[in-house]
Amino acid sequence: MLPVLYTFVIPAALAPFVVALLAIAMGAWQAFGAKKAGAPQGEVIQTAATWSIGTFALLAVLVRAMGDTGNTNLFALTSPLRVPLHTYGLLIATAFLVAMSLAGRNAEKSGLSKDRVLDLSFWILISAMIGSRVLFIIVNWDDYAHDPLSVFAFWKGGLVFYGGFIGAASFSVWYMRKHQMSFFPYADALIPSVSIGHAIGRLGCFAAGCCWGGACDPHFALAAHFPPESLAYQSQLSHHVIMAGAPFSIAIHPTQLYESFGELCIFTFLTLWRPKKQFSGQILAFWLMLYAPLRSTVEILRGDEERGRVFNFLGNMARGAWWNLSTSELISLGIFATGLVIWIVQSRGERRELAAA
Repeated sequence: MLPVLYTFVIPAALAPFVVALLAIAMGAWQAFGAKKAGAPQGEVIQTAATWSIGTFALLAVLVRAMGDTGNTNLFALTSPLRVPLHTYGLLIATAFLVAMSLAGRNAEKSGLSKDRVLDLSFWILISAMIGSRVLFIIVNWDDYAHDPLSVFAFWKGGLVFYGGFIGAASFSVWYMRKHQMSFFPYADALIPSVSIGHAIGRLGCFAAGCCWGGACDPHFALAAHFPPESLAYQSQLSHHVIMAGAPFSIAIHPTQLYESFGELCIFTFLTLWRPKKQFSGQILAFWLMLYAPLRSTVEILRGDEERGRVFNFLGNMARGAWWNLSTSELISLGIFATGLVIWIVQSRGERRELAAA
């Protein structure tokens, strides 16, 4: 429960130079990659310049968007630039690197293209971020309708895993078709990395206090109390669950840890089963049919109503009703059904091939 791991304090006079050095370092790294790939000298120089200028511009925009009031002009800062290292962001980055490395290794062991998987992994990250943001905005459109520009304020939170998964899966189908890659063998190699990545990512959620659970007995051994800087505390404060000045949130279920542990168990099972899989698509089907009930169970214990419910448009009659499923519970039904269909279709196809042989 440590939302900010460390805060870097950069003196105002040095901030532009620090940003410039970071931009140049990024340009040099990209140029090194281009040179290693055999690009001509002119293209290497162009790559270095493009990435350096682009990175500098992006960092300047981030300072303007996320800086303290009156301290948003990188070239005229009125006070030191404070750059927080969020635990959530660090763990999400760690999750991606671990998942990408594992996916590449699994692909190589299965006789698939490791380079294609690593390239696809980068685009999966982008499409997952877009998909997770889009689903959150759809569910909470009333909060964004009056301020459309806040749609792009991703640093304020607002991501839904299922949206990211749907976005990543949709892009993966398109990418594999474009590059003539067999979908199910590659999906079987990739999906265990989703489990371990998600398990690590949920630790980031716990650190940030997002995706929090509902109230529980204060004497419950796993009860969590979140600090004032967490999203769980701020939500309880805004809903008058706690009074201003309370040292911690009320005792709630650490649903982030429940889901993290569940995904770790799924990852272990899929890793052990992969050498014994009976048909292409079986590992993917297993994950779909195992994660859906895990997510649905955790959803029962969730306390963040911001994630949205399907029948909220019915008003008071739907509030608190057992049949008013959360958005993720409804999607879980479709995810489980998809896994079941893949299992039936692919296993029958395997049996037909064996019979023909």
